[in-house]
Amino acid sequence: MVESRLLERMLHIVNPKLTSGLTNDGLLRQSIVQHLTRLLNTRLGSVPIDPDYGLSDMNNIAGSFSIGTSEQICEEIILQIKRYEPRLKNPTLTTIKEENQIITLKFELSAQINHGRTNLRSDPFAMYLRINSAGQIKIEARRDR
Repeated sequence: MVESRLLERMLHIVNPKLTSGLTNDGLLRQSIVQHLTRLLNTRLGSVPIDPDYGLSDMNNIAGSFSIGTSEQICEEIILQIKRYEPRLKNPTLTTIKEENQIITLKFELSAQINHGRTNLRSDPFAMYLRINSAGQIKIEARRDR
């Protein structure tokens, strides 16, 4: 469980029932998703100890595909992941256009899970990111990987 964050490891020690039934890989993936959710839903400049933590305010992104700002959003998300989520290496973000969801942006996040210095193994990590019109990012698992 070395790949988990410190507070998650402490929580597991205090209350192991919260994480029962999950493998170490499942716990790691859950930890990464939870951290990315917090990171990507934190507004840039709202954390006094690190003004670079978080994303710009995306409250008004309803027409972003037509304006062409999805590339800027991708670059900003990738920068945050590279900076603050060291358990993922080589992250890429691909824009996915959906005809039935005009006010939601959808991206596919692909990366490799970095298991640490001693373990050369790297597992694929693939998730969907959805940004709604309120600027909230939801992360959901890809079922085909």
